[in-house]
Amino acid sequence: MRILLTNDDGIDAPGLAVLGRALADAGHDLVVAAPATDRSGTGSGLGTIEDGAEIAVTEHQLPDLPGVSATAFDAPPSFAVLAACTGVLGPRPDLVVSGINDGFNTGRLLLTSSTVGAALNAGSLGVRGLAISAGFAPDHRFDTAAQVAVSAVEWLIEHAAPRTVLNVNVPNLGIEEVKGVRMAALAPRGLMGLRLNPTAGAIRLERFANTEGLGEETDAALVQAGYVAISVLPSVSRAADPAGNDPAAAVEAALALPVAH
Repeated sequence: MRILLTNDDGIDAPGLAVLGRALADAGHDLVVAAPATDRSGTGSGLGTIEDGAEIAVTEHQLPDLPGVSATAFDAPPSFAVLAACTGVLGPRPDLVVSGINDGFNTGRLLLTSSTVGAALNAGSLGVRGLAISAGFAPDHRFDTAAQVAVSAVEWLIEHAAPRTVLNVNVPNLGIEEVKGVRMAALAPRGLMGLRLNPTAGAIRLERFANTEGLGEETDAALVQAGYVAISVLPSVSRAADPAGNDPAAAVEAALALPVAH
């Protein structure tokens, strides 16, 4: 199984090294492609799509992953996924794993996450994706998250259809302390909140911990309670209205466009 490993914290981030070692020890054919520096908060953005733009690419050595091909991009992780899934980095991967992120990606705020965005971009390109996140330093347990990720990868290999994308959040606990693993809906808010405070000529971003209003049996609530939370995320696909309404027909009727012959 050929796995592309990426992240948004940068190619030298410790979470990537721990996860890469676990995947390599599990016997997977691993290739690493990730941003050269931290690209958190860019969602599924590619950085640029300007015609003629040149994205800097460098070969990289990862001390904890000797013999593993590693490439650093001056771009967000979704660009690395695009390059890998279109054959620029060699054979197309069978699976994309993104993480381990330093900070939970729960609730609706995950739309801004580059860790999750990379996995979603894999799904849009027809490749299964896994995003895995833990808490912020110094409380995170990358060792636990790596064990969970290896098991989730095995499930994806054995059971998942193409384009399946899983978002996994792991509590700050040793594996023996984890209460269980649960499927989870997205919380109305994530475990991390973001305040925007105007200052002179700027807007200051301040992170804070959300502990209330997380809902029941949601990803954020379950992680806070000591469970691993797994959410299946829909990738880009043909949209359908479950009620059978056709928005194209409705808009066309409202515009009173002439009937095409």
